[in-house]
Amino acid sequence: MLNYALRVALTLLEPIGFIWACILGVAIFLLRRRQWRPAAVLAALAALMWVFGATPLPGRILAALERPWVGVKRTELPTADAVVLLGGFLAPSREEVGQVHFNGSADRAVTALELIRLGKAKVLAVGGGSSRYNGEVYCEADSFKQLVDERKLSAAEVISLGGCKNTRHEAEKIGILAREHGWKRILLVTSASHMKRAAAVFRSTTALEVIPAPCAFLTQVSVYGYEEFALVPDVGGFAKISNVLHERIGWWVYRWRGWISAEEAAR
Repeated sequence: MLNYALRVALTLLEPIGFIWACILGVAIFLLRRRQWRPAAVLAALAALMWVFGATPLPGRILAALERPWVGVKRTELPTADAVVLLGGFLAPSREEVGQVHFNGSADRAVTALELIRLGKAKVLAVGGGSSRYNGEVYCEADSFKQLVDERKLSAAEVISLGGCKNTRHEAEKIGILAREHGWKRILLVTSASHMKRAAAVFRSTTALEVIPAPCAFLTQVSVYGYEEFALVPDVGGFAKISNVLHERIGWWVYRWRGWISAEEAAR
């Protein structure tokens, strides 16, 4: 009981929990002053924050994006001309090993290296964004290539796509490499929640056969653990909802810009 009380207290000190408690407190104060309308608005906002931050609902919504990719067995995937690793799994860092900091999507890197280890391709093409610090450009793909090459983590040829603006840009660069090297098939590695949009973009942009190799599952369709109700909302549920919105909105933006063909949208 004491441990639970301490966890609740700590959550109330976090930004989401603190803001939620403040909104709820003001709503109660207004109710006691019989200011019904503003109190109802704040109470509704507090309830919405609780639903998104303290219930299993965000995980269940995100699971709808991940569920189609459950059961893909990497050992049974066909061989390909290249494994394509989409970026978003690390940031350059001065203090970490290899000068890279891995984030919550690091499963992408592990999966790509595992596919190479399994002999699924002899080339690993790496995408990702870039950032500028003190006038110097740091590229995600360059950092990962350097880490792999220097430590001999893979026998495959590692190709950096350089700084990419988005998934469409990564697909365009892969299309150029495919024409130069005569590639016909790639294994596409990205987060399960991102796979639908990513695969559609690659198929719409290139003439390649795109074989999904999903990973970085965030919900109970793969991750062990029980998503339960909590007393105080925290950032976890909001992160899942943000992921869902990013993919849903991203899909329609890509469709509107013509980056996903009607044929791929109908798949």
